[in-house]
Amino acid sequence: MKHFFYLHWQDARQALRKMLRQPLGNLLNLLMLAIAMSLPVSLYLTAGSIQHWVGKLTAAPQITLFMELSAEQADIAAVQSSLSAHPRVASFRFVSRDQALHDLEQRSGLTGISEGLEGNPLPDAFIVTPKSEVAPEELDMLQKELSGLPMVEQSQFDAAWARRLHGLLDLAVKLAWFLGGGFGLALVLITHNTIRMQILARQEEIEVAKLIGATDSFIRRPFLYHAFWVGMLSTLCCWGISTLFVQQAAPAINQFANLYGENIQLAALNMFELGMLAASSIALCLLGARLAADHHLRRARPH
Repeated sequence: MKHFFYLHWQDARQALRKMLRQPLGNLLNLLMLAIAMSLPVSLYLTAGSIQHWVGKLTAAPQITLFMELSAEQADIAAVQSSLSAHPRVASFRFVSRDQALHDLEQRSGLTGISEGLEGNPLPDAFIVTPKSEVAPEELDMLQKELSGLPMVEQSQFDAAWARRLHGLLDLAVKLAWFLGGGFGLALVLITHNTIRMQILARQEEIEVAKLIGATDSFIRRPFLYHAFWVGMLSTLCCWGISTLFVQQAAPAINQFANLYGENIQLAALNMFELGMLAASSIALCLLGARLAADHHLRRARPH
């Protein structure tokens, strides 16, 4: 058993040494694979971070009802009564026009802005929170129903834009997985071609080894370890590229979130995600190498 592990250790070291003997060519190959791998990874990281933030925004969608400026106290009371009795309304909050103007002054920092106006241009409003069990497709129907209440001039679904963005982000995540699948197939083909070229360059050496009784697993093992190092090192390069992307893109994405008073933390790959990426890359590289080696060994067998 000790001899078995020693042989594997020797083959792994020799495969790495052979890669280091041609640093430029192998580095360019690794960077090509890493850049291709970083595209779906970066898209996945961005969409995942923004999707988590949008999920919080859409957790409690709200419908804002704006009353007409001519609405009287009796009209407001009628709307309050209708909302209180509505089966799909969980809660609501009334914001008077005076309170709305005060909040606007506080947010904008323009205290006394109403002094330059002939009157308060803001309407009374109700902020309605639907019940959590209301299906998304029923929210539009609820909005139309509430907009028909007496003296309601306009209704606004505050989370509609977030839901549309959430749909786009779902598409981005699916696109990232699609690109990842395409890259996985490309990784198998690239490794297969690389190992095939190595086998052709060492064909005489392999034939001599077969003549002196070398087994297929002995001949195949160095090529498999070359594929292992390609998968491992390309993953590490991809990790570096995606981390650099996160550092450069995080301020811009956070600036976008600040427009809505929120904060987005664009995170790099965690250890679990990095481990899964490395395992997948190594497995695909080993698959390509195994297919190339087995194909050559089958052709080399005497008929």
